[in-house]
Amino acid sequence: MGCSNSTGQVNDIQVKNKDNLVLGYWGLPLRGQPLRYILELANYPYTETKYTLSQATDWFGKDKQELELDFPNLPYLIHGDFSITESSNIANYLIQLTNQQYLQGEGQDKYRVDNIRYVCDELTAKIFSSTLQKEEEKKNQLETQILPKIQQLQKVLGSQTSFFKKLTLADIYAYTALAYFKKTYSKEYQQFASDFDPFLKRFEEIPRIKNYHQSERYKKL
Repeated sequence: MGCSNSTGQVNDIQVKNKDNLVLGYWGLPLRGQPLRYILELANYPYTETKYTLSQATDWFGKDKQELELDFPNLPYLIHGDFSITESSNIANYLIQLTNQQYLQGEGQDKYRVDNIRYVCDELTAKIFSSTLQKEEEKKNQLETQILPKIQQLQKVLGSQTSFFKKLTLADIYAYTALAYFKKTYSKEYQQFASDFDPFLKRFEEIPRIKNYHQSERYKKL
């Protein structure tokens, strides 16, 4: 499954690697989702290999050894004869590939964008790991590791519907984390709804994101 061809300018990376771009990750959105959003925003064609927990041997028993990745891990990206792993590394590659450098912010804002990006990427992982814990441990992780970060994001976002004047990686990663938090901890989310709902809605109304969410490519939580 992939998306329609990009009509953007072809850069040096595209010239060197004309073969299909493959993104490999678990079937759940989670930390692979920002990568999909980057590709969807650019309307860049890609296919996915989605591994399920019930068939984890497809990754651990087969592809992890056979794909010849330098550092086997999920997510991975294979683009022609080029391959890399680690989600942030892949995101940086995709930004250059799709000519969407504006997503990184400008000037000193680049570092503020990355600050939010890395906090939210870790937050997504924390929310997922909490769902695997027993009830008491889950509650403790929620109160000590998840809610404090959510409160900090609320403070930084304030009354805005995006973290910066233009769409950036901060919005992409924050949307991924906050939508997951809303789904996983709907009761706890309500105290933040008045600030975060407009932010979530604005991102969801971006035409290419809206089309993606309505397509079969989008794996709902």
